[in-house]
Order: sequence, then C-alpha cells, then structure tokens
Amino acid sequence: MRNVLKAVGVVLAVIVLCSPLIFWAADDAQTNGTEPSEATVTITVASTVVVTTTLPPGKTTTTATAETSVEPTTTTSTTEPPITVTIAAVGDVLAHMPIINSVKVPGTDSYDFRPVFAPVASYLSEADYAVANLESRVAGAEFGYSGYPRFNAPVSLAYALKVSGIDLVATANNHTLDLGWEGIVNTLDNLDSLGLAHVGTQRSPAEKHRPFIVDLQGIKVAFLNYTSYLNGLVPPVEHEEYAVNRLDVDAVAEEAMTARMWGADVVIALLHYGDEYERQPSEAQTEISQQILSRGVDVILGSHPHVVQPIGHFFDFTSWRVNDKYVVYSLGNFVSAQRWRYSDSGLIAYVHIEKTGLRTHVTGVSYLPVYVQRATGSSPVRYRVLPVWPGSEPDTDTVLTEADNERMAQVWEEIRELLYRPNENIVPLNPRDLGL
Repeated sequence: MRNVLKAVGVVLAVIVLCSPLIFWAADDAQTNGTEPSEATVTITVASTVVVTTTLPPGKTTTTATAETSVEPTTTTSTTEPPITVTIAAVGDVLAHMPIINSVKVPGTDSYDFRPVFAPVASYLSEADYAVANLESRVAGAEFGYSGYPRFNAPVSLAYALKVSGIDLVATANNHTLDLGWEGIVNTLDNLDSLGLAHVGTQRSPAEKHRPFIVDLQGIKVAFLNYTSYLNGLVPPVEHEEYAVNRLDVDAVAEEAMTARMWGADVVIALLHYGDEYERQPSEAQTEISQQILSRGVDVILGSHPHVVQPIGHFFDFTSWRVNDKYVVYSLGNFVSAQRWRYSDSGLIAYVHIEKTGLRTHVTGVSYLPVYVQRATGSSPVRYRVLPVWPGSEPDTDTVLTEADNERMAQVWEEIRELLYRPNENIVPLNPRDLGL
C-alpha cells in the first residue's frame, strides 16, 4: 500500500511541475487571437551550436536566430547511379587450312588474319570485355600448321583476335590435346607473350587453383572454362590433375564458390559441350546447365555444336531475391571453313550486367548474327566474318554476291526464329548500346 501511495505522489508532483508547459502555449494563442502557424517560440542555444536539418526535396531552408545566427545547410544526394557493363562472346575459332592458306602474305612466311575479323572488330572492341573459344592451338611453327583433325594455327591468329577486340580465350575444348602437353604449354606461352588472357588449361597446380576475375568498372566478373570432350586423348599422368578442366558439376560449383570468396560479383562459365550440328540442346546438356546455374554460376556461354542453339532463361532465388540467369547453349562458329547451312554462321552474344549498390545482376542477353563469307573473286580466296543486319551491307573489302546476300538474309531469319524472346530480354543487339 505504501508503494502505491508513493507512486501516486510522484505522478501528482510531475503534473504540478509540468502544468505551465502543458497549458501555456494553447492559452496564450487563444488569448491573443494568433493563428497556430504564426505563433512564435523563442529558443536560446549556446553560440557554438550549429543545428543541421535535412529537408524533403522541394522544400527550402530557414534561418533560425539565437544568440548567434545558424548558417543554412544544403543537402546532397548519396544515391549512386547503377554501373552497367556489356560482355561480348563469340563461338568456335577453327582455323582450317583453307583459311590459313588464304591469309599467307605472298613471298613470306607470315600470316595476317586481321582482315578476316575486320568487319566485326568494332562490335567486339566496343564491348567492355570480349571472349572467344579458341579451338585451334597456336603452339608455333615448329609443330607445323594443320587443320582438321589436329589443329595448329600461326600465332598471328591469336594476335588478330586481340587487335579485333577479344580480351580472353577459352582453351579447354575437344582440341586441347591435339599437340599433347607441349601444345598446351606452347599455346599458353604464346598467348601470354601477346597479352591475351586465357582460361581452361594450366601449366601448374598454382594456375589451376587461381580463379580468373576481371574488374570491369567496379563489377568483378569471374570466367570459368570446362570441356566435356578431348577426342579420346588424355594428358600425361604427371599433369592430369591440372592440364585441362574436364566438365563436372561439382568442379564448376567449387570454382564458382572460390571465385565468390575472391570477390566475384558475377560468374560466367564457358562450357564446351553438347552434340555437334544439333540445333537444339540435348537432354544432358539442358540438365547439366540447370544444375550449374543453381550452384553459383550466373551465365553459361556454350560452344562445340558448330551451329547456333537457343538461349535459355532461368530464375534463381537467393537471399529473398529473384535472379535472372541465362545459358547460350551454343554460339555456333565464329570462323571456320565449314560451308554448309547453319555451320557457316554464328553469334556474337552480349551479356548485359548491372550493379546497383551491393546488388549485381544480369539484365538480359542480346545478339548479333555473323556470317562467314568465302569470297572467290580474287586469288587466293578470302574469308571474312560479317555482321548480319537486315537491309544493310557490312563494311568489308570483299564483294558481296547475290548468293551472299541471300544467305545473310536467311541467317537473320534463322537466328530470329530461334532466339527472339523480348519478354525475357533476349533481343537483337541495339548498336547504340555499344556507342555505334
């Protein structure tokens, strides 16, 4: 009972002490007939105090007066615009002997592949980063130059890719062991001498276990490369653990996790898989793609079938967010001497990535069809990789025949029918996205 009385006493004391503050403002306003918005309250603060007030947009600041004036403050926005980058990818680079012979500089032992890629160079160089599947080894002249079935091209092939805008080549594919272990080592040494990055094959365990991550304007992108096939060849036992990355879901997932630990925002897997010359992905190809996309990979860029296959769109739920994931099952051929329908063409696929704050996500995939022209109007025959746009002619040093124009129109329709899905952000490239 005594505690209750003490509590009542405290409450009454508080009411008595605060009553002037509670009732004074309202009584004073009523007595003087002043509107509430015109009431004036004088507050005295120490002369060294500055009060900072953040106001909503569109509002103005007011100056308060005390013993000294308080300086008005301004507000600045801390919202940063999103970062966007575009990664271009092309398919199989197959230097068959007719192509090698076509670029030989007369009277010399030199080979110049640059004119082959010149018509599409701007579509590669204007992307933030560009990758290709290098099927041919570039091990050096001492191995002899050869096409199918054991490929070895002049080192100038890699140089031409680089000056055309390619930044990275995938070297794990069914032709990795065409020249054995020495072919792997020499190819990588030659690529390093040109400053052309590579993934998929390694000279040591240290190279095998170091993820490849590139920082593009603040977005860190990891690239992985694995192959399902080696044409029945195997690396030497002493190098078997690291020479070439063999496609295995657990291995891809482990490397993707490692890349994330090293700071990667996005993980892209360059996979050499599927069935040759099939325009639809196999059941096994679809299944392994879904497994890989569910275990840390954001985008798959496929090669090996030598024809274009569809682009798949999947959803992944991570940290209460829905993430868009894409698989380009096959990019087709970028350059080859294969002249039959569907294998005489391919894609440049563009992966669009956006980072806002701490969140990075893939916003879509656009594409540009390409056609490999075999120009017979001069000697030797010239090969050119041409961009395919309906109703326009590519910028090339070769003459386009009626057959070339008809085939390019057909390529556009083939690719459009196979890929076009605007509701899933799978659309033809807008050249303005590259500043072209």
